[in-house]
Amino acid sequence: AAMAAFQTLGDGPRAERAAVHAARLILRDAGREAAGPLRDLLARLVPGGDGHRRVAQMLAEAERRPDRDHDVLVTDPEAPTWGKLAHALAVGAHLAVGNGAPWNTLADPDGPEGSRDLLARIWHVTDAEGWREKMDQLLEAEYSHPAIRLVLTCRQRTPEAWSREIRRRCEGHDISRRSIAEFDELADLVRRYEERFRADGLLRPHGHVADVDAYDYGRAVNVARWGVNAGLCDADTALDCTLTAGYRAYRTYDSWEEFSAAYILGRMLQFDEGEFGELYLQSLEGHRILMTEPASPWRLMAWG
Repeated sequence: AAMAAFQTLGDGPRAERAAVHAARLILRDAGREAAGPLRDLLARLVPGGDGHRRVAQMLAEAERRPDRDHDVLVTDPEAPTWGKLAHALAVGAHLAVGNGAPWNTLADPDGPEGSRDLLARIWHVTDAEGWREKMDQLLEAEYSHPAIRLVLTCRQRTPEAWSREIRRRCEGHDISRRSIAEFDELADLVRRYEERFRADGLLRPHGHVADVDAYDYGRAVNVARWGVNAGLCDADTALDCTLTAGYRAYRTYDSWEEFSAAYILGRMLQFDEGEFGELYLQSLEGHRILMTEPASPWRLMAWG
């Protein structure tokens, strides 16, 4: 109802925020039966907008194939589990574990149709040019919202000092008071997630997350996989993109633990927004699997 009211008033941003909130409530209340209501909600949103993209992501979570286990480590016995490519593919292991797909191959168990459908529905990619554009954004760590980078680079020891640094950084730029207030809210949200991360073992007692580039690098590996299977790039291009994502992740972080915390924070800031809901619990389970299971690439291969 709120979304429809804002749409009637022509307030697109608030309508999208209302839609995302409604989608989270649907996931919470309907669980695995959420796909139908989410499809109906998605059909009422303008394609290409942030709200449409985020609701589409939630729909994809609800529609994950029921004939395949999820939140499970799967290794392709015919593919390498060691070496330069395996190291890079392990950077994309969070999504592979969540989808119950083999982490160590660029092949997609859902086949070409599944890859094409996923790229079109979630990433709005239907051709090679669009795929390349998205891939470049991910490899440059420019796909996540720029406000996140601003807020994290302004971090200070206390909330008050952090807020002052945000305001200092915004001085001299055409940034509204409302936007600055939203940056403060984002900083508070980061603090809340980090507190929960420490309680759940994602961060050390005094640890924090410096950036969320990991989320883009991890997704880049999977977008490479879907792109080559969808016929939007050739195998050499997918391989090169995967290796680049792995290299940039290793250059940015010092351990699998640090990478994982940054990946999960990026994912939460984009889709969970402080709810600590099903997506957070799934991400936490993925972290546990990758950090503790003996067959995990994160256990078998040293970082970097």
